[in-house]
Amino acid sequence: MQNVVFVGRLAADPQVTEDFGKAVFRLIENRGRDAEGAERVVGVNCVSRAKGLNEKVIAPGLAAGCEVMVVGAFVDNHYEARDGGRRAAKELVVRRLTVLDWAGVREGAAAAREPLAA
Repeated sequence: MQNVVFVGRLAADPQVTEDFGKAVFRLIENRGRDAEGAERVVGVNCVSRAKGLNEKVIAPGLAAGCEVMVVGAFVDNHYEARDGGRRAAKELVVRRLTVLDWAGVREGAAAAREPLAA
């Protein structure tokens, strides 16, 4: 299986299930400007099913604006749209996550992650 490495900032706070079984977040990255001069932004939806990672790092420590590096594999996620049609979307399934910048983290989240820094 091929691995993909994506570095970006969280577009919003991650969504984590109550049992920490699943965490979903979107990473975005600026990729320069297009021919008209508008910023080019790319994004990828990420999903983590690693309960320990979700409970100890993602839920208490990550927030909108944090920069992370995710290593994982792309999978197709099929779902039913609101109009009833079938759709497919690519998701990056997280195998490894490294926090590069805690910028944008809320005060409560920063305090909750201090023991993890050791």
